[in-house]
Amino acid sequence: MMAKKLSLLIGCILLFSFIRLSAQNSMSVTEANEREMTTDTLFTPSVSEEDLRSITDIRTQFEKQNRTYFKQSGSELQEREKKVRLELSPEALYWARYQRDPHYTFHPSVSFRDTIIVNPIYLPPLFRGEEFPYDFVLYDPNFGREKKLIPDYYEPDTTLFEDFKRERELEQLAYRHLELNHPELFRYSERDLVLDAVQTDIIRKNVLDNLPIRVVADPDFSDVRPPSKFIPDRQYWRSSFESSIQFSQNHVSENWHKGGSSNLNLFAKNHLKYDYNRNKIQLTNELESKASIYNSQKDTLHRYQVGEDVFRIHSNLGYMAFNKWHYTLDAEFKTQMFKTFEENTDNMQAAFLAPYTIIFGLGMKYDLNKEFADKNKSLQLSVNLAPFTYTYMYSRRKDIDLGRHGFEKREDAAEDEPQFYNYLSQVGSSVRADLTFNISKNVSWQSRVYYFTTYDKVIGEFENTLILAVSRFFSTRIYCHLRFDDGVEREDPTKSYFQVNELLSFGFNYKW
Repeated sequence: MMAKKLSLLIGCILLFSFIRLSAQNSMSVTEANEREMTTDTLFTPSVSEEDLRSITDIRTQFEKQNRTYFKQSGSELQEREKKVRLELSPEALYWARYQRDPHYTFHPSVSFRDTIIVNPIYLPPLFRGEEFPYDFVLYDPNFGREKKLIPDYYEPDTTLFEDFKRERELEQLAYRHLELNHPELFRYSERDLVLDAVQTDIIRKNVLDNLPIRVVADPDFSDVRPPSKFIPDRQYWRSSFESSIQFSQNHVSENWHKGGSSNLNLFAKNHLKYDYNRNKIQLTNELESKASIYNSQKDTLHRYQVGEDVFRIHSNLGYMAFNKWHYTLDAEFKTQMFKTFEENTDNMQAAFLAPYTIIFGLGMKYDLNKEFADKNKSLQLSVNLAPFTYTYMYSRRKDIDLGRHGFEKREDAAEDEPQFYNYLSQVGSSVRADLTFNISKNVSWQSRVYYFTTYDKVIGEFENTLILAVSRFFSTRIYCHLRFDDGVEREDPTKSYFQVNELLSFGFNYKW
């Protein structure tokens, strides 16, 4: 009985050992298989969740760097960039442009006149892969359409492209003949052609990669200079010009010193002004010419007569004294340009340089330029006071009526000799005032006052001109000239020394 129990125990121990050994062998086989499988795959690192949370994303890193990043943009960096910039030599640019220029694909002897478009039939044959001709049709295009019993009254002319169609059919026949009988001549097909245009790629080297770029949190712009201020050149010379040609009505008093009569006439005026103003020096230059020509109906000897006739040159040199006052030297030359005659007689009353007047004055001048809220409204006033004024008047002709102009009478003159001197010198004082008042864009008033006295005789002139602009080039002018001269000889002692010249005109007007 004991022997049976012992043998059963030994059998159980052997069975347990065998099972354990087989399990170890199976585990070794599976580990070996796993090793063989892992040798062909990538290694996967084991990372814990805490390590993954500690890694900051790329965007956060970039935002953190951008807070304190600043690229210096001063002149030093720009100059350094210019120095290291890669550039081609002029010879290389020439040959590169020469190679890319499509005009050089032709021989220099070829011009546009002898250049023709080559017919495809004379070029190397190109296989298009067309199995059927372009006009291949398996049905009647007119099938199903109603036939017209009555022909059209107008038949369109289709002979315009007959020659072109014939040439096209000839090309197709030649192409089909080569395609069927000589396929060995086709070396290229449409698949070999380049469909997309070749685009050149510009290769640029980033020359700023190795530059020492300074990164700072607080930028400094001390090396950046502001652009230089543009100051235009000051204009010391200023000019203005006014010209008008107008039809006018003129009224002249009988004792007008230059003669004439009331009439309808043609009036022309030109006025040029050229001024200089710099620091304390001021120079005013004026050139004025006025003339009115009329057809005198009462005059049987002269077809045309001259009314208003003035040629004047005026200059004023000033040096600033204080505020708007200047010490001035004033000079003026005036005469007439045409001859004037008394009506129905050959008695000449005035002519060119007969007489002419030269005036010099030394004194002070006051200038006022006032501007208003309205840009079209302005006022300019100039008053010249000359306590010392010298006037010289001379006539190159003695056969004119010298008494009308204020020349002195000769007491010892014989009957066959001139009764007046042809020269006159006077010393006295003068006042001259010029006013230009632009009331609005289309209305302006010009006035001139001149007063001269020798403390024995007085000459006074008062001119007023009202200009009403109808448009830019047309205007109406109302002109009135009052003159007083008590030095002239009066034919009738009862007549006044006052002289009047009135003018109403309308016509062309231009100024700048």
